[in-house]
Amino acid sequence: MKAKKILAAVTALSLTTVVFASCGDSADSSSSTAAATTTTAVTTTTTAATTTTAAAESAADSAATDSSADTTKGSDSDYTPVKTFKGYDAFLMFGDGEWLWGNWEGQGEPEATKAFGVDADITGDGEYTVSITNASIAYDDPDEGINPQIALDGDYAVGAQGCVVMCVDIIGLLNGDKLKGTGDPKTDKETPGKYNADDLKVELKSIKADGQEVAFDKAKIKYGNIEDNNNCYRIEIYNDYGDTAKDSPIDKDNLAFEDSLEITFSIEGLSE
Repeated sequence: MKAKKILAAVTALSLTTVVFASCGDSADSSSSTAAATTTTAVTTTTTAATTTTAAAESAADSAATDSSADTTKGSDSDYTPVKTFKGYDAFLMFGDGEWLWGNWEGQGEPEATKAFGVDADITGDGEYTVSITNASIAYDDPDEGINPQIALDGDYAVGAQGCVVMCVDIIGLLNGDKLKGTGDPKTDKETPGKYNADDLKVELKSIKADGQEVAFDKAKIKYGNIEDNNNCYRIEIYNDYGDTAKDSPIDKDNLAFEDSLEITFSIEGLSE
C-alpha cells in the first residue's frame, strides 16, 4: 500500500512539471491562470487518490479481522464446567454417527468421567437450554482428562456427523417405582425423587445445530422415566436403542455441526 501512495505522489509531481513546461515563459496571464488551475486540479486528484488508498487499506484490514473472527472456534478458555447445582442437573446426552462428541453423564454426578456438556440447573418452572460445544467436548478436564470420544484437529473437535443418541436427562427428579436407593436422588440415579412424570408438563422447544434450527416432529418425541436403571426424567429425541429408532422425530443421518448443538425445553409442575 505504501508503494502505491509513493507512486501516486510521483505521478502527481510529474504531471505538475509537464503542466508548467507546456506553459513556457509566456507572460500571458490567462495561460498562467490555466496552469495554476490545472496544478490545483492535479493536487486535488492526488489528495483524493491518497484518501481512497487509505480507505481501501482500512477496509481490507477490517475484512481480514472479520474473516478471522468468523472462522475461530471456541477454545478451553471459552468453557468452564459447572459441577454444583442448586436444583436438578439437566444435561444433553449425545453421540454422533461415529459415536464421537460423546457426552453421557451430567456434570453434577459425583463420579462422572464422561461429562463434557453445558448443563442446566433446573430450579423451578421455566425454559432451559442444555448443549455441547466444541470447547466443552474437547475440554481437557483436570479430573476427567480429554474426552475419549472425540476426533481432534489440533485443539478442536472434528465436526459431528449423524446421530446415534440425542436425549435430555434431568437427574434426581422422579420417584420411580422400580429403584429404591437411599442416597441423594440428585446424585444417585437409583434413589427416588419427589415427582411423578405424569404430573410434569415438559415440552421440547427447539434444536439448534451451529445456531440453525433443526426440524423435528413434536408428536414423535418421547417423555418420562423411560429407562429401568434410573429415576431420571428423559426427553428422548433419538436413541438407537429406544422407541425413536423405529420412528425418528429428526433426520438423524443429515444432522451435522461443528461448533454447537443446543436443546431448549420448558418444564412445568415443579414446586421449587
